[in-house]
Amino acid sequence: MGLSVKIIVSVVLAIMFFVLLAPIAMASEWKEDQAKADQYYAAKEFSKAFDLYYRVAKIGASHSQDMVSQMYANGEGTKLDLKEAYAWSVLAAERGSTEIAGRRDGLLQQVSDRNAAEKRAEKLLSKYGREALQRKADSKAQIKHNTKSGGCTGSKLGCR
Repeated sequence: MGLSVKIIVSVVLAIMFFVLLAPIAMASEWKEDQAKADQYYAAKEFSKAFDLYYRVAKIGASHSQDMVSQMYANGEGTKLDLKEAYAWSVLAAERGSTEIAGRRDGLLQQVSDRNAAEKRAEKLLSKYGREALQRKADSKAQIKHNTKSGGCTGSKLGCR
């Protein structure tokens, strides 16, 4: 085998390695961030905990969504904001926890402007809810497929 063929094979293998392992690394990373946030919370380092929980909550982790909600409700690491607490609890409850759903319902009773709270929850659902995250994942998969299959040529209309 010539040197150029060896280089090409090495590059292709390296790309395949990273493509296959990237999702595993990302999954591991958010779990580590969530665990670190739990540690910060237990140590009452609320600002650090809130920042990590918030980052992980945006990718759909219900525990982190619930913690963001609770921290807004208690003013821990962020300002006390019952509307925001309710909105994040709607996301967290989307995964089916009756305990979280109970907290969600209790928060809605405490909010002064229920209509605003429900609108905020709808906005968060449209960005970070299960369906929204699934649409984003599907779109990324379609773009990846189109790129591999040659659909991303010329005007790149097939990429979107």
